[in-house]
Amino acid sequence: MITHQTAHAVIATFLCAGALLSPASAKVDKTEIDLATFVPYEHAQTIFQAKNARRSPQKNAQTSSKTKPDTNYPSVRIPCIIHANGVTIAAAEGRKRATDQGSNDIIVCLSKDDGRSWGKPIVAASDPENGTFNNPYLIFDSEKKRFILFFQYYPAGVSERGSMMPGWQDPKTVRNMVCFSDNGKRWTKPKDVTSTTKHDDATLTCSGPNPGVQLTRGKYKGRIVIVFNEAEKFGDWVLTAAYSDDHGKTWQLGKKSESGKGINEVSVAETNDGGLYVVSRTWGAGSGRRVSYSHDGGETWEPIVGDPNLPSPNCQNGMVRYSHADDAARGNKNRIIFTSPTRNNRSNGVIKMSYDDGETWPVEKSFGEGKYAYSAICPLEPGFFGVLFESDGGQTIRFARIPMAWLTGGEDTGIGKELESVKRETPKS
Repeated sequence: MITHQTAHAVIATFLCAGALLSPASAKVDKTEIDLATFVPYEHAQTIFQAKNARRSPQKNAQTSSKTKPDTNYPSVRIPCIIHANGVTIAAAEGRKRATDQGSNDIIVCLSKDDGRSWGKPIVAASDPENGTFNNPYLIFDSEKKRFILFFQYYPAGVSERGSMMPGWQDPKTVRNMVCFSDNGKRWTKPKDVTSTTKHDDATLTCSGPNPGVQLTRGKYKGRIVIVFNEAEKFGDWVLTAAYSDDHGKTWQLGKKSESGKGINEVSVAETNDGGLYVVSRTWGAGSGRRVSYSHDGGETWEPIVGDPNLPSPNCQNGMVRYSHADDAARGNKNRIIFTSPTRNNRSNGVIKMSYDDGETWPVEKSFGEGKYAYSAICPLEPGFFGVLFESDGGQTIRFARIPMAWLTGGEDTGIGKELESVKRETPKS
């Protein structure tokens, strides 16, 4: 097992490579990272910040003249992130009140340099008069070259633990909404898709919060999948999925899992053979994350079981696929990355990695000491991934750009041999 104590002198200093698409187009970042002392938490930069957040800088926190994180919300929470088509999109709830259903907007920030710098927050969806938006859920449709943003709508006066009606017809029901964007800057008007994405006996539904997937292989290649937890009443969760085979034009709803067994706030990754692997927070059902697999594109689910190998404080986790075994640019390895706090006070994050679709987790390293709550992950260019996480009790959401070589102690760089052979020379200023 590779642990946080592992360090190899041969990789004591690593020159950050950027945008490694081919040897001819390789670029190099001037920033040097000492892998023996690098701590992601200390090098994270602020992406979203509540209007009354403390302004004291984090130790060794990275800054950028292009980063302007302040927002006009008393609270910012529920991060989601995706990297595709040359753009990294970070999303969150901008809360007008510091509560889950606080007349929330869905806000996004964009980076065009693989997470090195970020623009100002943009409002992607808002309905200030009539309700609140929750649980941003991003997917990239690689065939249409467009981003999909999925989320829930709570009518004014309706809360997750309050009075609401099942199905999709009553004014007090929770609804599923979707909008689209070609570039992350401009989003279409949210469309109500509740009738085809929510079971008629469910009162509650929650997508993610984590990125969704478009399947890249197998019988259901091209299918867009959104994974939910649903409940007839708060706490009685089951697992289900909505999916589209026509790029989000229409949606179909899969079957519910047999029993939720505490499944709540789900994360999903494609397996190496085109299936789906789900990990979730445990809600009132013992320790350990809850996991399940689907082998038919989200239509049905295997029995949900606990996994004691994954830390499970009372908090959401992040998860994403970094690469498939046929991804030459990333070294032809099957990798899934997981993040979570390790303490019940939502602090001290950990990063883990699996090479076998979640069966085992041999790679583990500390993200760093400090507040660490909800999180989301995205692959960046080969050799790097990003973690977006809550670091200050609803006041700050930060982003860390992390070398795969740091996570594995240099045993796995996350870069294919052809790209590793590119000579990395710092360009002259």
